[in-house]
Amino acid sequence: MDKKVLFVVYQSPVGSLWTNEGFRTAFGMYGEDIEPSLLVLEAASTSLSKNTAPEKMGLLPIKIVHRFVKRYETEVFGVEEHLEKYGVKKENIDENFNAKLLKENELNEFFHSFDSVIFM
Repeated sequence: MDKKVLFVVYQSPVGSLWTNEGFRTAFGMYGEDIEPSLLVLEAASTSLSKNTAPEKMGLLPIKIVHRFVKRYETEVFGVEEHLEKYGVKKENIDENFNAKLLKENELNEFFHSFDSVIFM
Protein backbone atom coordinates (compact mmCIF):
# COMPACT_ATOMS: atom_id res chain seq x y z
CA MET A 1 0.00 0.00 0.00
CA ASP A 2 1.24 3.46 -0.86
CA LYS A 3 -0.48 5.80 1.55
CA LYS A 4 -1.69 5.42 5.15
CA VAL A 5 -4.96 7.18 5.98
CA LEU A 6 -6.64 7.34 9.38
CA PHE A 7 -10.38 7.93 9.57
CA VAL A 8 -11.43 9.32 12.95
CA VAL A 9 -15.04 8.99 14.07
CA TYR A 10 -16.19 10.80 17.20
CA GLN A 11 -20.00 10.82 17.04
CA SER A 12 -22.20 8.24 18.73
CA PRO A 13 -23.26 5.26 16.63
CA VAL A 14 -26.78 5.76 17.97
CA GLY A 15 -28.30 8.86 16.41
CA SER A 16 -25.82 9.24 13.56
CA LEU A 17 -24.48 7.26 10.64
CA TRP A 18 -20.88 8.37 11.06
CA THR A 19 -19.53 5.19 12.58
CA ASN A 20 -20.82 3.06 9.71
CA GLU A 21 -19.82 5.70 7.16
CA GLY A 22 -16.32 5.81 8.61
CA PHE A 23 -15.94 2.08 8.09
CA ARG A 24 -17.55 2.14 4.64
CA THR A 25 -15.27 4.96 3.51
CA ALA A 26 -12.22 3.12 4.85
CA PHE A 27 -13.18 -0.08 3.02
CA GLY A 28 -13.53 1.88 -0.22
CA MET A 29 -9.89 2.95 0.01
CA TYR A 30 -8.54 -0.55 -0.60
CA GLY A 31 -9.23 -0.21 -4.33
CA GLU A 32 -7.04 2.92 -4.44
CA ASP A 33 -3.82 1.47 -2.96
CA ILE A 34 -4.50 3.29 0.28
CA GLU A 35 -4.07 1.58 3.64
CA PRO A 36 -6.96 2.81 5.83
CA SER A 37 -7.32 2.54 9.59
CA LEU A 38 -10.15 3.72 11.80
CA LEU A 39 -10.01 5.38 15.22
CA VAL A 40 -13.10 5.83 17.37
CA LEU A 41 -13.00 8.70 19.88
CA GLU A 42 -15.33 10.03 22.53
CA ALA A 43 -18.98 8.91 22.04
CA ALA A 44 -18.03 6.77 19.02
CA SER A 45 -16.12 4.58 21.48
CA THR A 46 -19.42 2.90 22.27
CA SER A 47 -19.27 1.42 18.75
CA LEU A 48 -16.75 -1.11 20.02
CA SER A 49 -19.11 -2.50 22.67
CA LYS A 50 -20.82 -5.85 22.12
CA ASN A 51 -23.92 -4.25 23.64
CA THR A 52 -24.30 -1.35 21.20
CA ALA A 53 -27.23 -1.99 18.86
CA PRO A 54 -28.36 1.06 16.86
CA GLU A 55 -30.56 -1.26 14.80
CA LYS A 56 -32.94 -1.36 17.77
CA MET A 57 -33.66 2.29 16.96
CA GLY A 58 -34.07 1.70 13.24
CA LEU A 59 -30.48 2.63 12.33
CA LEU A 60 -27.87 0.63 10.46
CA PRO A 61 -26.31 -2.08 12.63
CA ILE A 62 -22.61 -1.76 13.35
CA LYS A 63 -22.22 -5.51 13.04
CA ILE A 64 -22.49 -5.26 9.23
CA VAL A 65 -18.88 -4.03 9.12
CA HIS A 66 -17.41 -7.00 11.02
CA ARG A 67 -16.90 -9.25 8.00
CA PHE A 68 -15.10 -6.48 6.10
CA VAL A 69 -12.86 -5.61 9.06
CA LYS A 70 -11.84 -9.27 9.08
CA ARG A 71 -11.57 -9.67 5.29
CA TYR A 72 -9.43 -6.57 4.77
CA GLU A 73 -7.67 -6.78 8.14
CA THR A 74 -8.59 -3.17 8.78
CA GLU A 75 -6.89 -1.78 11.86
CA VAL A 76 -9.38 -0.41 14.38
CA PHE A 77 -8.27 1.70 17.33
CA GLY A 78 -9.93 3.01 20.45
CA VAL A 79 -8.80 5.21 23.34
CA GLU A 80 -8.77 3.66 26.81
CA GLU A 81 -9.87 6.82 28.60
CA HIS A 82 -12.79 7.32 26.21
CA LEU A 83 -13.96 3.74 26.62
CA GLU A 84 -13.94 4.24 30.37
CA LYS A 85 -15.73 7.60 30.08
CA TYR A 86 -18.57 6.01 28.09
CA GLY A 87 -18.80 2.86 30.21
CA VAL A 88 -17.31 0.38 27.75
CA LYS A 89 -15.35 -2.21 29.70
CA LYS A 90 -12.42 -3.93 27.97
CA GLU A 91 -14.10 -7.32 28.39
CA ASN A 92 -17.17 -5.98 26.52
CA ILE A 93 -15.26 -4.89 23.42
CA ASP A 94 -16.53 -6.84 20.43
CA GLU A 95 -13.70 -9.16 19.40
CA ASN A 96 -14.74 -8.86 15.74
CA PHE A 97 -13.10 -5.43 15.67
CA ASN A 98 -9.77 -6.78 16.92
CA ALA A 99 -9.36 -3.25 18.32
CA LYS A 100 -6.05 -1.93 19.53
CA LEU A 101 -6.29 0.44 22.47
CA LEU A 102 -4.28 3.62 22.83
CA LYS A 103 -3.84 6.00 25.72
CA GLU A 104 -4.97 9.58 25.20
CA ASN A 105 -1.41 10.89 25.62
CA GLU A 106 -0.29 8.70 22.67
CA LEU A 107 -2.68 10.28 20.17
CA ASN A 108 -0.41 13.08 18.94
CA GLU A 109 2.36 10.70 17.92
CA PHE A 110 -0.22 8.23 16.57
CA PHE A 111 -1.80 10.86 14.31
CA HIS A 112 1.61 11.77 12.93
CA SER A 113 2.26 8.15 11.88
CA PHE A 114 -0.31 8.58 9.06
CA ASP A 115 -0.04 10.42 5.76
CA SER A 116 -3.56 11.82 6.20
CA VAL A 117 -6.02 12.02 9.09
CA ILE A 118 -9.68 12.61 8.26
CA PHE A 119 -12.21 13.46 10.98
CA MET A 120 -15.76 12.32 10.25
